[in-house]
Order: sequence, then structure tokens, then C-alpha cells
Amino acid sequence: MLVVTYDPWMVAASVVIAIMASFTGLRLASGLRALAPGRRRLQIAQAAFTLGAGIWSMHFVAMLALRLPIAIGYDAFHTLSSVLISILITGLGLALMFLGERSLARTIEAGTLTGLGIVSMHYVGMAAISGYCSVSYVPTGFFVSSAIAVLFSICALRLAYGRRTLMQLSLGAAVLGVTIAGMHYSAMAFTRFTQLADAQPVAAPIIQSDYLALIVAVAAFVVCGVFLLTALPLEGGKRLLPAAAAAGEPARAAVPVSDGGEPPALAAGERPRLPYEQHNAIYFVDAERIHAIKAEGHYTRLYDGAEVYFCPWSISKVEAHVAGHSFLRTHRSFLVNIRHARAFQRKDDKAWLVVPAVKETMVPVSRFHVAEVRRALGI
Repeated sequence: MLVVTYDPWMVAASVVIAIMASFTGLRLASGLRALAPGRRRLQIAQAAFTLGAGIWSMHFVAMLALRLPIAIGYDAFHTLSSVLISILITGLGLALMFLGERSLARTIEAGTLTGLGIVSMHYVGMAAISGYCSVSYVPTGFFVSSAIAVLFSICALRLAYGRRTLMQLSLGAAVLGVTIAGMHYSAMAFTRFTQLADAQPVAAPIIQSDYLALIVAVAAFVVCGVFLLTALPLEGGKRLLPAAAAAGEPARAAVPVSDGGEPPALAAGERPRLPYEQHNAIYFVDAERIHAIKAEGHYTRLYDGAEVYFCPWSISKVEAHVAGHSFLRTHRSFLVNIRHARAFQRKDDKAWLVVPAVKETMVPVSRFHVAEVRRALGI
């Protein structure tokens, strides 16, 4: 059995690549609900490619960091297969976060899929090794590396998309990057290389491993940098308010706006407008067009019957802004424009408003708000 050592600088480079690719992939996959369907699919594809290719780049540099007393090579089929598996499965994991309601169960499913993608890429990539040695695995290594990949992938996604701040996203990316590297090196700790006397010789590489690792690292940084630029907000991080053409309003000059603080005061007779994010900018929509508003953490989703918009305000801030108009709080997570309520339904101690614009249709009415809703409906 051969003795394995590692180049510490290449090991460090592999960890940096994993963290960088994780941050870029998670950043590209944030705020997708506010994008148009075509743009959303493109950005998910970019996130999947960046994260999947980054995971493979980390694996490739980590394998170049491996020092064995004999020459080894890699066959093209398994190497290419490991890249495609990495991109496909981790991409599905990211996409799963944005299908339906985001919940702890959905995060666990997405994290499990992402973790299994990392593990699958590793072992398919290891199957590419050829040369004067055979590769075998201690069964414990499968369980240890898989547990690390799955559990910490779940934690990373939970961190990254919990409060959706840059700090949370960075922490999630760091956890996911370390997870990718941790999975690789823990799996390698249970991998055995045995020298063979009758194996086929391996041709000397055209490019030395140190230079090849540098090329792969630079390529990974360039790809991540180019894709990351497409996800950055405009004007040095300020969100902009361009003309609200989508709301059918006259064009106005773009002005910066803050997500924090009190909602802007309205002039006498002025109709309230609500902000929503789209294409790295913030647009306004007339609040009267909105049928219902649903809380999602520190943010909200606006339903207007045709689209669902991502609003950077909390439901409390939205409620304060539309106070005195036709919106009522029906539940801790819902505001409803009473003009768009189609029906009121009650069964035992539970009550609902039928609002067709909302995907679930039935908007809950808590017992505390039932009397107020009935008065507003005149029943």
C-alpha cells in the first residue's frame, strides 16, 4: 500500500476555490422569485454551472495536490462524467429551493440532493484514476463523507437563505465550501492506493501538475467573477427605482431607496405604492393592484392575479404603508385587499378568505381577526 502525502499550498487553493464557487453559486441563486421566468431559468443554470464546475475544480486541484511515489493518470470519460454529474445534481438541489414554498423540509431535501451530488462527483472522479496502482475504499469512508456532505449542505443552505443578508450568504458559502473540501479529504482518508506490478504505464503529462492546478484555479476564478458580476446590484450596491412601466405608470427618473426605516409618507390623496425587486433593481406597483400580501421571513410576496413579486419590505412595514386603505391583516402572515376577496368561509373554529390570486386560494383568517374581516365584508 502506497504512502500518500499532500502539497499544503494546493490543499489551501482547493479550499479557496470551493468557497469562492459556493458564494458565486448561492449568490446567483438568490432573489430568483423576483425575476421573470426566462431570466430565472438562465440564472439557475448559471448558478448550477458555477457551483458544479467549482466543486469539480476543487476536486481536480485537490487530486493534483496528492503526492504518490508512482505516476497516475485520469481517463477522459470518467472525468467528464464527474463534471456533468456535479453540475446536474447540485443544480437540481439549488432549483429545488425555489420550487413551491420554502420550508425546513424543502431545505433538507435540497441540501440532501446537493450533498449527494458532491459525493457522487467525488467517487466518479476517483474512478478515472489509472496507472501503476489500484484504488480501494474503506466502507466507513462512504458513510462519513456522505454524512459530512449532506448534513453540512443542509446547514449551508439554511444559513444562506435564512435572512437573505450578505453576511448570511457569506456564512452559508463558507460552510458549503468547507463542506465540499471536508467531504473530499475525509473520503481520501479512507482511500487506499496499492501498487500494481503489471499495470499499464502512464505517459508523462504535457503540463506539470503545479502549472495545471494554477490554470484550473485561475479559470475557476474567472468564471465565478464573470457570473458574479451579473448578480451584483447597480450603483455600488444601491438598489434603483426605475420607471414603473410594469405598473402602467408614467416613467420617472431612477432614485436610490433604502429597505430600512419607516415607509415613506404619502401626500393627501396619493395612492400607496409598494416596491418589488426585479433584474437587480426595484420597481413600484400600485398597491390597489395587489390582491394579497404574504410574509416570507423579513420580506413579503405580492400577489396581483397575474404575477408574484418579491418585496424587500417586511409585512409590518407594508401594513403601516397601506394603513387606511382597503387592506386588512387576516393572519400574522397575510394582508388581504378586501376588494379582491371572492368569498368568506368558516368551518368550526377556522376561517378563510378565498383570494384566487394566491396560489393556495384559501387565505387563513385567525380568530383574532375574524370579527374585523366580517365587518369589512358587511356580514
